[in-house]
Amino acid sequence: MLDITLADEQVTARCYKQHMPRNKRSTPKKPNPRRSVRQKAKAKPKRKPPRFTKSTADRHVLYQESVQAPERDARFFQRYYQKTTGKPLRVLREDFCGTALLSCWFVKLHSENRAIGVDLHNPTLNWARKHNVKPLLNESQQQRLSLVNDSVLNVLPIKAQLIAVLNFSYSVFHTRALLRAYLANALASLDAGGILLMDAWGGPDVMAHKTDRVRHHGFDYLWEQRAYDPISHHIECAIHFEFRDGTKLKNAFVYDWRLWTMAELRELFTEVGFADVHVLWEGTNLATSTGNGAFRRKEVGDNDPAFITYVVGQKPGCKGQNNRRRG
Repeated sequence: MLDITLADEQVTARCYKQHMPRNKRSTPKKPNPRRSVRQKAKAKPKRKPPRFTKSTADRHVLYQESVQAPERDARFFQRYYQKTTGKPLRVLREDFCGTALLSCWFVKLHSENRAIGVDLHNPTLNWARKHNVKPLLNESQQQRLSLVNDSVLNVLPIKAQLIAVLNFSYSVFHTRALLRAYLANALASLDAGGILLMDAWGGPDVMAHKTDRVRHHGFDYLWEQRAYDPISHHIECAIHFEFRDGTKLKNAFVYDWRLWTMAELRELFTEVGFADVHVLWEGTNLATSTGNGAFRRKEVGDNDPAFITYVVGQKPGCKGQNNRRRG
């Protein structure tokens, strides 16, 4: 079957007129200048090109805009560390740092702040240097940022005051032995009194096969939960993006994880030697029934369909750490 579009019909009409005998061609009418002016006045303004399309979008840019809040996180870590230890936070390590956006913002907050970003994927670190480090930081600030292409299972020579592990990145460790080894190395990489802070997620909603959509400027962010095994807690997830022109970027990021429970995480923190292991629970926005970004220390959690928390542990050795009230 032959499909003919409007464009095809227009081309055919032009070709047909060009081959008509001269005596059969219609005499062209003279243009009416007043009508032309009226038509121009009624002409609609040209649409701006879409901000993103599949062919122009950078998946790291989309991820940063839809998932991360680096300045807010950096300020929260500073406040929490100061409140917990009584000291200013000056050395942050960001494990599984990816594009190192959090590290960049932490360095910007204070002239004495230093950050170490650790990631095993060198192409992503190179992207970070080009698109985040150089545009966001001046020369002095860049000197206070170190990006390390290495496994987070290795102990680094530079001691940190706080190690942040965000976006559930530790979930790549599918076995208890591997996660325990990581936590032990994190403990060894901290100063006395230093803090390890990892986000965690859970609730029956995160185990469901579903796709959530969030609208952003120029694109939609889609979080897909593809599969969940209740025996092994193996979970498969993916991030997709859809653009205003109808194009899609599927499987921009795909995750093969284990869904760790907070009970397991707290036990492992304690096993490797962390003290004062506790949970910071995110509050609820009553208007939207979603998280409000405010985290408070809780001993008993709410039985919500879905939740995000921080699991926190402190390395022993800081004077008065057991007497200081936290969170």
